[in-house]
Amino acid sequence: MKYLRLLIFNLFVLIPIFSFGQSSDSLSKLPYEVLIKTYKNLIKTDLIKAKPYVQALLKKAKANQKITPITSGYREMAFYYYKTKDFEKYITYLDSAIVFGKQSNYKYYPTSFYVNKGTFYSGKGMFDLTLDNYLKGLEWAEKRNDLDYKAIIQHNIALLKRKTGNYEESITLFKEALAYEAVRISKDQNDSLSYLVTLSDLIITFRKNKEIDSALTFNKKGIKMAEGKDIQNLFLLHKGVIQYYTKDYDSSIININNVLNTYEKSDKNWFFENYNLIDAYLHLGKSYEATSNKEKYIAYYKKVDSIAELDNYLIPESRNAYTSLVNHYKNTGNKKQQLHYINKLIHLDSISDKSFGDLKNKITKEYDTPLLLEEKEKIITDLEKEKKKTSFYNTIITFLFFISLLGVGYYYYRQKIFKKRFSQLLDNTKEQDDDKESNNQSGSSAINKETLADLLDKLDQFEKEKGYLKNNLNSKDLAKSFNSNSSYLSKVINTVKEKNFTNYINDLRVDFAINKLKEDSIFRKYTIKAIAKEIGFNNSEAFSKAFYKKTGIYPSYFIKELNTMQTIRKNR
Repeated sequence: MKYLRLLIFNLFVLIPIFSFGQSSDSLSKLPYEVLIKTYKNLIKTDLIKAKPYVQALLKKAKANQKITPITSGYREMAFYYYKTKDFEKYITYLDSAIVFGKQSNYKYYPTSFYVNKGTFYSGKGMFDLTLDNYLKGLEWAEKRNDLDYKAIIQHNIALLKRKTGNYEESITLFKEALAYEAVRISKDQNDSLSYLVTLSDLIITFRKNKEIDSALTFNKKGIKMAEGKDIQNLFLLHKGVIQYYTKDYDSSIININNVLNTYEKSDKNWFFENYNLIDAYLHLGKSYEATSNKEKYIAYYKKVDSIAELDNYLIPESRNAYTSLVNHYKNTGNKKQQLHYINKLIHLDSISDKSFGDLKNKITKEYDTPLLLEEKEKIITDLEKEKKKTSFYNTIITFLFFISLLGVGYYYYRQKIFKKRFSQLLDNTKEQDDDKESNNQSGSSAINKETLADLLDKLDQFEKEKGYLKNNLNSKDLAKSFNSNSSYLSKVINTVKEKNFTNYINDLRVDFAINKLKEDSIFRKYTIKAIAKEIGFNNSEAFSKAFYKKTGIYPSYFIKELNTMQTIRKNR
């Protein structure tokens, strides 16, 4: 992954070269400076010849029994195996570097190795491991007071948030990382590369969040700052992509093609990741499709598919290419190709479900995929009739029918459960919660009775005044407003409310939303995003998750059922 190579390159810029003593090995008798220089040259041209030199570096470091040089030796071994694409050994040597790096006093150890691991796992779509390593790296960056890698990790976590569709939080993190990079530029005008990489990712995130004006404004800044640098092509690509969204299709085609021509002729493409290439081909295809140039858009959508096929690099944005290819071959009557791309589209959807979780929206799950399965069944039926292989046809149909029955059954089962939960929500359960609280007050025996009573009174007043609707509420600030401390407040909430602070606040907000939605028909017309912000949540995803956790249904379903119930009453 090119971004990983960029991180490793930056790591070598940040980390000084150490000079070590001699060893008994014949090759290790060479001065360390000679070994490292020879290795650096060979790693670019001849991996086989480079291997004994990197082994000598590690052996020399171990012979001297100094922690930091040993750590650097393991780092070099890891980088060697990354270059040879032996990723199992790459991770093994990174783990060894982490073990010794924790014992070193060097600023960037072991943080840099956790970042390398996290970025590697991200490229493999293993996002749980990615986040685990980023968080461990962040912990060590804070211990070492390493602001450089804190900014890098913040940038990478913003990328993860973007992958899961959490664009607003991703934008916030990118802006914070950008502010830090701006400070570095103010100290060194030549140190703008990291700033430009972050700026590029921020522009992509603005575009994905449909903030086209912001994407355009920041991209103009990027083009100007990157003038004369290789990375300027990335911003020129963004320009062409943004022009598609402003419906300037001809300009989009010209600018993206110009970037691709430069990309194909230049050997300085370290900044161009697979995602950027897919973005270029995808939006060329979209622009040609918008101008009804069927031959061109089919060709570019196939290029998107070829990258995915070659590198197994699947992203949800590619979906548009596959749906257009499916429709094209459906219209031309080429059932084999139609089936081929339907299978790829279904595979992409399944990968998206597994890798990105709730990134995949409800329409895709409940509408598009069932239609694709139905279309697939029909095509298989036609092909089997043509080939007169009725026995195989019957097996396939029976299997698909059974799967369809299971899907339909599961759908209606969920609808039944949701309706039951909806009915339960129409009853007010506040009194039950109050009874539970009174029974649990005795559990806060570690706090004296006066303090407990005072906190409970203030919590009661806080709930009556609907203080929980405030944005960015936290236990520390709330405890301070109570003239108490967060430890006491958390203990009271944990014991009396039987919840942690976050769940306590979220449940209050959800209860408020339920009551207001039942009583206020105007409020029911708000979007989920607007309702979320109205009651204190930062975004619609957090609100929907909290609502589902407490009630077992989603707010969109609850609103739909309330509106249906109201319509029925009016028609009676």
